Amino acid sequence: MSPTYALKKPLAALLTSLALLAHAPAHAASVYGEQLEGFQYPYPLQHFDFQSQQQPLSMGFMDVKPVQRANGKTVVLMHGKNFCGATWEETIRALSQQGYRVIAPDQIGFCSSTKPAS
Repeated sequence: MSPTYALKKPLAALLTSLALLAHAPAHAASVYGEQLEGFQYPYPLQHFDFQSQQQPLSMGFMDVKPVQRANGKTVVLMHGKNFCGATWEETIRALSQQGYRVIAPDQIGFCSSTKPAS
């Protein structure tokens, strides 16, 4: 096998991978809307609409009732930047099984919540 042939196959695979990756963000944007329309949250998603700084805003959140007998306590799980409330799925499950009501919002500017211009 010549050295040229040995390089052609890996090079072709690399170029194909790069071409596919270049189109991935465009494809993802066409599947999910600006507020993650099309993304399946692990629990029912609700929205709280309000006005702040002279603009209408909408905050998405999951309000999960206790699976077991309610203990009368509520836990609010806040995500960090570039994450969604849905990332708390396993924690929500564990807490709700222990009798907690769990609220997991998508903070303004992220995921299912509105993204204000300023």
